[in-house]
Amino acid sequence: MKLAAEKRGIAKTPVLRTLIDDLLAEQQSLLTPVARFAEEHDREPDLAGHYRNLIPLSAPGPGEQYAFEVSLDRCTSCKACVAACHSLNGLDDDEAWRDVGLLTGGAEEPGWQQTVTTACHHCADPGCLTGCPVGAYEKDATTGIVKHLDDQCIGCSYCILKCSFDVPKFSKKRGIVRKCDMCQGRLAAGEAPACVQACPTGAIRIVKRNVAEVIAEGRAGKGFLNGAPSPHATLPSTRYVGRPVPSTAKPADQEALVPQHAHWPLAIMLSLTQAGLGLVIAAAFSGSQVVAIVGALVFLTGMAASILHLGRPLGAWRFFLGLRTSWLSREILAFSMIAPLVMIVPALPVIGKWLPAFVLSGFPVALSIMAMIAVSTSVMIYVDTHRTTWRLAITGPRFFGTLMVFAAMGFSLSGDSLAVRVIASLVILLRILPEVRFLRKGEPSEVEWTADRHVALLQRGPLKTILRLRFVLALIAALLLPGLPWLAFALLLIAELCERSLFFESVHAPKMPGSFSASRH
Repeated sequence: MKLAAEKRGIAKTPVLRTLIDDLLAEQQSLLTPVARFAEEHDREPDLAGHYRNLIPLSAPGPGEQYAFEVSLDRCTSCKACVAACHSLNGLDDDEAWRDVGLLTGGAEEPGWQQTVTTACHHCADPGCLTGCPVGAYEKDATTGIVKHLDDQCIGCSYCILKCSFDVPKFSKKRGIVRKCDMCQGRLAAGEAPACVQACPTGAIRIVKRNVAEVIAEGRAGKGFLNGAPSPHATLPSTRYVGRPVPSTAKPADQEALVPQHAHWPLAIMLSLTQAGLGLVIAAAFSGSQVVAIVGALVFLTGMAASILHLGRPLGAWRFFLGLRTSWLSREILAFSMIAPLVMIVPALPVIGKWLPAFVLSGFPVALSIMAMIAVSTSVMIYVDTHRTTWRLAITGPRFFGTLMVFAAMGFSLSGDSLAVRVIASLVILLRILPEVRFLRKGEPSEVEWTADRHVALLQRGPLKTILRLRFVLALIAALLLPGLPWLAFALLLIAELCERSLFFESVHAPKMPGSFSASRH
């Protein structure tokens, strides 16, 4: 009894707690942010309910499509979306389908900044789809997702030029272009796309948008994002919400003087086919077999060079699939039709005796018309990209200028007339005059940024060596033409190649906002 009482007495003795005991207990109850996230994650596997709040739970109805919705208030530029997209889609080390850029306030609000995450906008009228010559793109009739068909792609990269937002990316490893497909497989299974699921702040969502509303806003140039390329060409469906963006907002890399890709196979193809056609036309009228042979060789060399631009050239025979919408398909058809005529011209002195007189007299005219049509398709390929500095007023005179200057050169090579050679020299000088005048847009007095000024500054800065070579060779060719026409011809051909390189490298390519550390595209 006594022992039991003693035990009861001990049990009732209060336990003394020190300050250290209280602090240790408090520390054990505190959770770090990582621990809290882990606890919340374990509470519901994969946080399925949370992620499903970021995507629609039903397919789009008639007149609707899926679209990205980006909350500017929530984007912190952590790039978790970029990493998740890269990892889930198994992209190459230097490949990215989603990017994060920066907008600055411009003159209206110089201290204002906003990070912007962007991927494919799954446009209502996608330029990549209408421009593809082989039908390697399709827009899903139910979801509105613009999908790239890897097995159909020939790697011509025209979709890259057609996209106003720099979305499609060329994979050198595969020889094709690839792009975001909104993780359509995950959406079909009720799961959020990689970027949506990875964003720690929920800045990216998938929503359903009315297509008619997207089209109306795009055509009016409204409802997209200040500081981004105009939506009127392709009608992007992405919706940016949150704090208002100043009307003067501009990309952080807007004024970065970074040359674009030179596209040397295309530069060679355009220069040589136009030069060759000019020579062949002159030979058809003058009857010079030597000029005809040289012109045909130059033309066919240009045609062969175009193949080098394709990642998968063996699939180019399917070009007819895009004839309804793609100027590239039309160019392939036009040059395929004129190629036999070009090869006939050197043989005219031999086969002409068996041809009726009206055929011989009408052939040069028919060849000239066909050449004009073929060069017109080349012009429209670049005009249709809606790049400001490839507009018709610039591209047309340049391409047709090459045709005309080599036609004049062809007449000079066909005979010994000094007057003809002097006229050809003047044509060369007239050919480069618009290019010289364009450079004035880069004068210090022109302080306001424009796409034209950007191009002029590029040519006067990073590309000045090519620019000087272009002008020096053209001037020397004009001076030598009266006495040494064949040497002048060779120099002029190199000068035109330099001009066509500038055409590609100095173009102002529209894209979504980038960072201050601009890179070559």
